[in-house]
Amino acid sequence: MNLKRALPGVLMVLACMPAFAQSSAPSVRILLPEHTRLLEKQQVDIVLEVRNATAVSGLKVLAGGVDWTSRFKAPVKAALDCDTSSDWVVRADLQSFPTPGQVKLEVSIAADGTTVTDTRTVEVREFKLPDGQARNIILFIGDAMGTSYRDAARLVSRAIVDANGKNSFRDGYFDDLLQMDKMPVSGMSMTYGTDSIVPDSANTGTAWATGNKSFLNAVNSLGDGTDCAWRTTGLTNVATLPYMTDNPRVENLWQYLKRRYSYRTGIVSTAAITDATPAVEGAYVAYRQMRLEIARQYRENPMLNGRPAFDVILGGGADPFTAAGRTDKRDLIGEFQALGYNYVTTASQLKNVYGPSVLGLFKGSASPAPASNGIATASDVNMDVAYDKLGLTRPASEPTANLGAYPDQPMLDVMTQKAIDVLAGSFTQAPFILMVEAASIDKQSHPNQAAGVFWDTIEFDKSIGAARAWAAKRSLKDTLIVVTADHDQSMHIIGVSNTPDSEYFDRTKSEKISYTTSHGDQNFTVWGDAYSNARAGLPFINTSTTASNNGGAAGMPGSFASTDSTSDPASSTYSTYSGLTAYKLDAATGYPVNSGTGLRRLAVGFRTGDHTGSSVPVTAEGPGAFLFTGYMDQTDIFFKIAAAVSSDTSEADKLLDLLVNGKYPKTVGK
Repeated sequence: MNLKRALPGVLMVLACMPAFAQSSAPSVRILLPEHTRLLEKQQVDIVLEVRNATAVSGLKVLAGGVDWTSRFKAPVKAALDCDTSSDWVVRADLQSFPTPGQVKLEVSIAADGTTVTDTRTVEVREFKLPDGQARNIILFIGDAMGTSYRDAARLVSRAIVDANGKNSFRDGYFDDLLQMDKMPVSGMSMTYGTDSIVPDSANTGTAWATGNKSFLNAVNSLGDGTDCAWRTTGLTNVATLPYMTDNPRVENLWQYLKRRYSYRTGIVSTAAITDATPAVEGAYVAYRQMRLEIARQYRENPMLNGRPAFDVILGGGADPFTAAGRTDKRDLIGEFQALGYNYVTTASQLKNVYGPSVLGLFKGSASPAPASNGIATASDVNMDVAYDKLGLTRPASEPTANLGAYPDQPMLDVMTQKAIDVLAGSFTQAPFILMVEAASIDKQSHPNQAAGVFWDTIEFDKSIGAARAWAAKRSLKDTLIVVTADHDQSMHIIGVSNTPDSEYFDRTKSEKISYTTSHGDQNFTVWGDAYSNARAGLPFINTSTTASNNGGAAGMPGSFASTDSTSDPASSTYSTYSGLTAYKLDAATGYPVNSGTGLRRLAVGFRTGDHTGSSVPVTAEGPGAFLFTGYMDQTDIFFKIAAAVSSDTSEADKLLDLLVNGKYPKTVGK
């Protein structure tokens, strides 16, 4: 996720200024959203804010009619809403509701002699693991992998021309679909946050990790009255750190299952492992860039009485785990090793490592250091993308590969397989919950680097295939696999391109475009791969409609003259409607190549370099997979996973098996 889009703005200012903050009368508010939903015994901080009162007394809190007053600490003076009023905060941290149902929270307190009240109804859902039922959970997150991103991976990796010239994508059908396509249940997830229709990876992750929505940048945390000190000012540093660590926290499913049922837990990501998506499985901070604190909470988790959050951690971003990269100079890598974790830094080492616990950090800075703000590291070092790890030549508009001192980074499917083997190989035979993220689908999409996007999505699909194969071999069908995205981005499928390699890879030839409007001067550089990648910022002349706001040569600008053929439109340099994609396979790696004769590349267009508010696909397989059909909110994924592992789903699973393996119609290639 690009942090530039999450900078505070007018929308966040308004979202951070509740109506009650503008009144001078005393008030009390329970800091739980209107639609708070929890599992029974899921931990949450219950925080009360009292405004406009010089003195408070006589607190009374009821939860479902039960007196909870004694659970709360004494009121503490607080600077709420960044104004001069006299305010208070009263906390009861890490509370939980033991009984399912609609639980009414009732609060009353005397503020300057006036009794003020607030209520909130919390939906508490039942969760108990049946005797003898221990189900594994593998959640795959394709960061920014909306529908068109799945389509792109299919149109590249499943349109393979063999030695005899036969394309596996013919007449509009595929001989073989993606691994995620083959999963029997599909749905769609809405991804809106509490403060925006276009979310980031932190608040979307909070939704499916805890079952509750939050604001941009929040990691398993809810909004509070001190957020104005940093969310609306951009002052995110040591000075404002207390205001980023006082937000109410909601326990995620990873800690919940480990704490209550001794589940083994893991995270795998091609990002820096303290990035937002992996962070929501193991940390609780209001601001996702608190990388030093996130790393510390992996080692000392607040929901687990200071025990480590995970049994397996695999990804990039070593810096916040090193003494040199931290302001407190703690060597977290050494601390994990002292607890029995095997530490690896290369693909070769990963291949030979065994459990019960593994820490793998496969890329970092040559000289780690804290950031000047004191809450992050100077660099967030992600793993290199699949395209570069495979040694493929980048198109002219994309940066060349630079693996530097890290040439031996594992592919995502290798990391996935190792994580599964370690988590499932425990002598305790405990079930596990694992999250696997393909982070650079998003990170390559922000700068509109189409080749990087395609191959990272293909790598992601191979990791899904590894998990599906492992689950299929088990004697018990005890593993639920869910594949989805945190949010979408703006890439769309727009056709095919026959750009010759001599133009596609030529870095010596480019053309500049500039515009001047009342908004200001803007410019763009066009390279030889423009006909296969219409980047955001490029004008696109649409002559297929009666649009009156553009004219001239159709399509996107280019650094060489395009060719068009009336008799064979599929052979045109860029073709909107004619022709199918065609790639060749590298037998050694199992990935398609992006050069050579006979190649017909996929053409895509980006409208922005940012996230979008579109719903994202969900696919599922395994016990309880039927729950993931239809349109759902992103928070529902949390509760559907919980229901799948805690309920007897056998009858519905049989029906699903009948639909998949019975006499009913089947999709070609599935």
